[in-house]
Amino acid sequence: MKNNIIKAVIMFSLLFLFGGSMVYAADENRTVDGMLGVRPPEGTAVQVSSISNARPGEYAFDNDLKTYWNSKGYSEYLQLIFPAPITLKNVQLAVVVSPNLSNVNYTIYGQVNGTWVPISSAKKVKVEQKLNQASILPPFDVTPGKYSGIKIAAESSDTWIAIGEITLGKFQTQGLTATSGDSQVTLKWDQVENAESYTVKYGTESGKYIETVTATKDSYGNFVIPELTNGTKYYFVVSAKVNGVDSEYSNEASATPQGGGQTDPEQPSGNRAILVVTMTTGLEKEFDLSMKEVNDFIAWYESKQSGAGSASYAINKHDNNKGPFSSRKDYMLYDRILTFEVSEYSK
Repeated sequence: MKNNIIKAVIMFSLLFLFGGSMVYAADENRTVDGMLGVRPPEGTAVQVSSISNARPGEYAFDNDLKTYWNSKGYSEYLQLIFPAPITLKNVQLAVVVSPNLSNVNYTIYGQVNGTWVPISSAKKVKVEQKLNQASILPPFDVTPGKYSGIKIAAESSDTWIAIGEITLGKFQTQGLTATSGDSQVTLKWDQVENAESYTVKYGTESGKYIETVTATKDSYGNFVIPELTNGTKYYFVVSAKVNGVDSEYSNEASATPQGGGQTDPEQPSGNRAILVVTMTTGLEKEFDLSMKEVNDFIAWYESKQSGAGSASYAINKHDNNKGPFSSRKDYMLYDRILTFEVSEYSK
């Protein structure tokens, strides 16, 4: 009890010194149980219109549904200023009321170039009282855009305003997948409502995208990137444009185009096989191997294709391989392999 009183005194002293505003270090990588979106990012500044019962604004995103910002009145606001602008599509609140059932009007504002503009319509919500816990409301859709802060304004005729948690739904394209073809890759992603167009970026290094193409609003289910180099791995991301605003980029997807319509090889079952590997340069390398050696090679190739394993694989040349080889082991680089063929035989 004594520790709690000391804690409250320190909190009020900080609020007094900094004019009712303080910075709270939130963990943006964690969610709140039962809520959508993520907590405000680390370094977000909080400012509220009033405080009651030693419950400051930081309680509105401390990842604890049993604590909450408590205001003094029935018409109040809480605002968050982010350390960097965030692209949003919705905001979710967990709120607390005093009577058994209260009607509260909520309006969300976004800060653009230092100015607060309404980004949601005023919405009246019936909120039930829960003992020592906030009620989680459905997310409030906001005008998709990039905002340096949000303000939550609330009005009620029968309860003080109190907010237990705030989570942010980022405006982001999702579900990107990539499928290899001959000199091309086909992309698919989740449709974004009201998208005007999509922007696809890609390159040959993860996280580094040097090419940009624009896709129409109906291309999300089957968008082909042509004229790619077979045997080279490409990395892709996509964003949507809604009301002139670009979403955050999607997850990264990757694929390696292959010539001749190659599909995943079947596991051979003979005693031995001739393995012919065609390199991206057109050079063919032929190996007479046991089925165990062939299966080991295929396992490495498929593992690397899924993003795991080493970049190279050593094949023992033995004494029965064709070609002017100077080494008894041939090191195959995954991104230099175009196709390979397995011809089984019994010995």
